[in-house]
Formats: sequence, C-alpha cells, structure tokens
Amino acid sequence: MLGKKVGIDLGTTTTRIIVKGEGMTGSEPTAVAIRGGEMHAAVFGAAALEAAADDPELHLRRPMAGGNIVDPTAARWLINHAMIRAAGRQRIFKPDVVIAVMSSLAGALRRGLLEAAALAGARTVYLLDAPLASAMGAGMQLSGPNGHLVIDIGAGKTDIAALALEGTVSGRCLPGHGGERLHGCVDDHVRSAHGAVLDAATIEEVIASLARVGPHEERRLDVGGRTDAGEVSITITSTELAPCLESHLGPILVAVEAVLADTPARLIADIKREGIVLCGGGARLEGLERAIAAATGIEVHRDSQPHLCAVRGTGYALDNLDVLKRALMYIR
Repeated sequence: MLGKKVGIDLGTTTTRIIVKGEGMTGSEPTAVAIRGGEMHAAVFGAAALEAAADDPELHLRRPMAGGNIVDPTAARWLINHAMIRAAGRQRIFKPDVVIAVMSSLAGALRRGLLEAAALAGARTVYLLDAPLASAMGAGMQLSGPNGHLVIDIGAGKTDIAALALEGTVSGRCLPGHGGERLHGCVDDHVRSAHGAVLDAATIEEVIASLARVGPHEERRLDVGGRTDAGEVSITITSTELAPCLESHLGPILVAVEAVLADTPARLIADIKREGIVLCGGGARLEGLERAIAAATGIEVHRDSQPHLCAVRGTGYALDNLDVLKRALMYIR
C-alpha cells in the first residue's frame, strides 16, 4: 500500500502526530485561532496561541475540554491540519488514519471525527479508545487471552480499562479528571491561602517540584506571583498541596477498584502477575504508582515515556489494522 499511515493522539491540551516510517512528526497545543470563521484563515497549535495573543481579530478556540470535544467545528479543522502536517496538501495516494480518543466519547462526536478525517482526504479512518492505544504504546501484547490493566491519566480525563483479546473487558472513564483539574486545584489554593495569582508555567513548576503523593519530607519552593498591589514572592510547601493531591487520587482509586470488581477472576490473576501499567502525562506525578500499588495490592509500572504511549499505540494499530478492525470504529 502506497499511502502514508498516520496516527493522531487528540489530547485535551496536546495533539501528537506519528507517521509510520517517519516517527513523531508533530506535537502541538490543541488550539485553533480563526479569523472570519473560515478554515483557510485558521492558525493551529503553538502558532495559534502566538497569533491570537498579537492579533485581536483572531479568535482562539480550544476544541477539547475534559477529554471531550466541546467545539466540533474547531476539532474538524484541527484534524484537517494534522492530516496536512502528516501527509501534505497534495497527495497521490490517500493515507490510512488512526485517531486515539477518550473511551466515553459520544457516538455523534465519533462520527464527526471520522467524517472530518475522510473529508480531509483519508482513505480509511479508525477511532481507537485511549486505554487500548496506551496499552499498545506501552508494549502490551493484547492479541492473546491474558488480562491487562492500564491507567491512562491525561490532561483532561482518566481512562482505566482491563483488556484482553484486543478489546476492553471492563473500564471506567473519568472525564474532566486529569492534570488540568489538579492544576486548577493548586491555582485555587494559592489564591485562597496566599492571596496571589500564579501564571500557568509557575503552577506547573510548583506541581513538578512539590506535588508528591504519599508521606514525604516537606519541601519548599519560593515563587513569584501577582496581587492587586503588584508582584510578590511567596513560599509554597509540599504539605499544603496534600488536599489537592488527595482529591486527585481518590476518584482514580475508586475507579480502579470498580474496574477490578468487574473483571473476571482468571484475568485478575493475569493482572496481579503482570502488574498495572500507568500511562499518560499525569502518570509522571511523583509517588502515584506507589499509592495505587498500596491501595490495590498489585504492582504498578510507569512507562518510561508515559505521555507518548497513546500516540505510539496509534502507530502500532496502523501496522495491525486487519487484526484490530473488530476493536475499532472506522469508515472507509
């Protein structure tokens, strides 16, 4: 087959693109800046953020929120842009495309994505649920009868699934429960406790430096913030972030227990033997794997590049379309 094979991880904050034989070809913010409502006048990704900041006539739109598509029109434009980025505008042969999406994405929105990719020039379009994509990208062999458990924590959602025979046996999706929610909790806490506003990059620094699930020696970080009176310097401790981390971890543990409760005993034995695999950008939270292991009694492994699992999984699926066809929603 001469057409390219394109994988797209349509994330809440980041859209990643992979082309078989070429590797990762794009990692851009999931954002579109539009002038006049016309696709030919739209700007995408990092360029959209920069252009919208400088040009008041450009309207910045974010197609995704909480793992869900909240702006279908902008999502269609984003898929079109991703296709152009991966396969070019002028194509002799149409590409095959796999798009990783939240497992609980509604049917109407799924059909919209399929149609968008088809209109953008795809030969065949497949939608792959994020837990399956992440499991494949983490190296799980899903073709056999053995059971596997994957936890995929993204910016906008958490997807948990027990998998076997290339499909989902039991699963739970937590839309809106991901890295962005934790980010917002820390932001709210700093405003309330310190009377200061932090920019997004500083909040990320606070989470990366101080956020730690479970017992630990207290850490401190001095950061700059803003108040009505001007710039200030404040000291934040890891201890004061504990309520945010508890509210982040609690629903994940409840969902994991629910998935395990719905999973047949023989697959539970496989999962206990193999361990749980933790994927997604939110998997990098320090101490998270140990907290899940302590709650479930099952060893937890974090992929070395958890944020890339889903897009790598779309690449794997592109090499196995015939085998995986029954697990994917697709049109051609």
